[in-house]
Amino acid sequence: MRSRRVTAVGLALLLGASTAACTSEPKDPAEQRKARVEARIEDTFSRSQANCIMKVLDGPTIQALDRTAKLRADSEAMRIYSNAVIACTA
Repeated sequence: MRSRRVTAVGLALLLGASTAACTSEPKDPAEQRKARVEARIEDTFSRSQANCIMKVLDGPTIQALDRTAKLRADSEAMRIYSNAVIACTA
């Protein structure tokens, strides 16, 4: 049941969140990707939870979160993201 909740939270985050505009947008594509994902996560979680989650996520997971609004439930990115949410919100 907890897995469904985490999946639902992750999907809601990905589907419902929008990116925040920033006047000092990072120029590096990886930094831009990270900023977009971080803004979406901060829309759903507290700042401290979002910071914790971002520390756990690796480059490929951030890229996957930035690329799609619907991670496959059995994907490595979903596993890493779900574990981060559980660890940082428990």
